[in-house]
Amino acid sequence: MLNCKEAIEKRRSIRKFSVEPVDTEALEQVIEAARLAPSGTNRQPWRLVLLTTPEERQKIADTVIQPFVCEAPAVFVCCLDREAFVRLSVEKRMDELVEAEVISREAAQYIYQRKMPEKTEEVIIPDSGYLDLGIAIQNMALMATALGLGSCWVRLFDQQRLHKALSLPSNIVPVVLLPVGYPAQAPPPRPRLKRDEIVIKI
Repeated sequence: MLNCKEAIEKRRSIRKFSVEPVDTEALEQVIEAARLAPSGTNRQPWRLVLLTTPEERQKIADTVIQPFVCEAPAVFVCCLDREAFVRLSVEKRMDELVEAEVISREAAQYIYQRKMPEKTEEVIIPDSGYLDLGIAIQNMALMATALGLGSCWVRLFDQQRLHKALSLPSNIVPVVLLPVGYPAQAPPPRPRLKRDEIVIKI
């Protein structure tokens, strides 16, 4: 398995996959990488739907613009759960942090005073929720690379049609598709800005 630095350097967006199936243990490691990701106030709002059979992948075939997505042996539908942002859920996560002595009870009480939705249907997912999901997906992509797998972030799909095709609950919002499999291509490194172009001097 590659170490963290190697995985970061070798990760590529893979759009051609081998037909070789990905074993369950490897997929479980990718899921575990998501599970361990950090999130604001430990909300952990990500939810994953894993499609591994041709029949399962065919369900979303008409909702994606890029056919390679469903040609991968495994596709993660990476979602956000609106319920993670209601007051009851947030307070539960905060109580866990207090019990773990990560934050003080006083800090938790300060957060409890914030305005939060009381019901799932009132939730407008905050920007921080998408950041949380992004961290989890990056963990997944890097773990896939470390295991010799390829992946590709995909946002080009019909969200409403996909939601319906998978019969997802109303509180689950699909955001990103992450096809995963053994690469059938070896793309060169993509152009990246130089260090001095991303570090702002003050």
